Amino acid sequence: MAKEPYNLLIKDAVYFERNQFQQGHILVKDGKITHILPMEQDVSQLDAARVIDGTGRLVFPGFIDSHVHFRDPGAVAKEDFFTGSCAAAAGGFTAVCDMPNVTPCTSTAAALTAKIMDAEKKSVVDFGFYGAAGFGNFDQLSAMNDIGIVGFKTFLQPGPKGQEENFSGLVAYDDGELWRLMQETAKTGTRHFFHCENYKIIEKMAAYLHEIGAEGYDFHYQSRPNIAEVQSIATVLQFARVTGQKVGICHISTAEGCELVRQAKAAGIDVVGETCFHYLVYSDAAIDEYGPFAKCNPPLRSQADVDGLWQYIADGTIDMIGSDHAPHQYEEKLVGLEKEIWKAPSGIPSIEAFIPTLLNQVAKKKLSVEQLARLVSENTAKVFGLYPQKGCIAPGSDGDFTIIDLQSETVLDIEKMYTKARKNNIMFDGTKIQGKLCYTIVRGHVIMENGMVDVGQKGWGQYLYQKNEDKEIDE
Repeated sequence: MAKEPYNLLIKDAVYFERNQFQQGHILVKDGKITHILPMEQDVSQLDAARVIDGTGRLVFPGFIDSHVHFRDPGAVAKEDFFTGSCAAAAGGFTAVCDMPNVTPCTSTAAALTAKIMDAEKKSVVDFGFYGAAGFGNFDQLSAMNDIGIVGFKTFLQPGPKGQEENFSGLVAYDDGELWRLMQETAKTGTRHFFHCENYKIIEKMAAYLHEIGAEGYDFHYQSRPNIAEVQSIATVLQFARVTGQKVGICHISTAEGCELVRQAKAAGIDVVGETCFHYLVYSDAAIDEYGPFAKCNPPLRSQADVDGLWQYIADGTIDMIGSDHAPHQYEEKLVGLEKEIWKAPSGIPSIEAFIPTLLNQVAKKKLSVEQLARLVSENTAKVFGLYPQKGCIAPGSDGDFTIIDLQSETVLDIEKMYTKARKNNIMFDGTKIQGKLCYTIVRGHVIMENGMVDVGQKGWGQYLYQKNEDKEIDE
């Protein structure tokens, strides 16, 4: 092979492709993988600006976080797209999909365009955006879809008090609104994702718990029982069956919710199931211990649900895992520390703990490295219409890689995290990890090396304009 100036050579790589790990030398030029050479080929004379030795490491197609809240615009004291994307890179992610519940809400084409332009100046990793879909923005759905979103997102509960108008394009208040909304989004051909919790059940349970004075840390999961999620998922799936709308169920936390998704898939309903890593590892006992710092929606569940979710990882019901990275200011969390957890906002800023936590599950043999590759890269790229640009190590694909050493041991240290909300991560602090994130590489550029993010790459990230033509997950 003639000399050619490549951006990157990963030599002696053990890399994931076609459902298994293979061996070869990977070459990247102008952001794209150009060649994968056989291991026996001599690459010592190749001209590459950067050479990384893959010996003793696994090379994954760049991880994609299906579910983040970077709070930008509108709440940048909690996080902004620069700090959030740095946290993503530190956590091994080459791309993220950001939610629309910001201010202004990403519920219009104008708001979406402005958000793209701003994030392109800040992000160190690539990114896609969800478009908000609610009963108040039918006239904007087609325009946002034409710009290219990874999906629509709807909350089945009221917006925050005082922000009802801003979030009118994000919520469906009742089944009638949900039905009409799904009829409209079905016309776009784009998948519609839902935060499935029945707010009426939660509202009544919360009122009852207040009435009897049960306002300890367990208030959070007692007021949001499993049935609130399960009933909501059932309704979305019923409406999907009749409307023909492709749907996604976000952050499933219950085994029964997963079972509904499994049955719906078997019945031919086009549904994607997402869970989050914390539902696979942490039970509601973490809320009892850490209070507001373990508070998220849906809440952490019983150990029986934690154990039950793994069955649906194994059988493929769960298509992808996200972080639901949801930062808040430390002082906001402290409000709920004195046993009045309902006063504190929900959300865990967890993107930097995501992959390390799953590496421990790999070490325990609860998760294979092949499953890890599919659940946080390949499947995610296919769900969002990004495959094979993303989620794939093959000539022509983006040069995105997450490189991991499974033999090294590390310890999670929240003081070294990049998120603005690092102090909220006390439930992860000091956790021993079997494995180490070595590199995060975005389109041939090393963004993170051994835990250190190259902050000078601010603005390197690109928006992923997609038309959401889903790829079959079993390709």
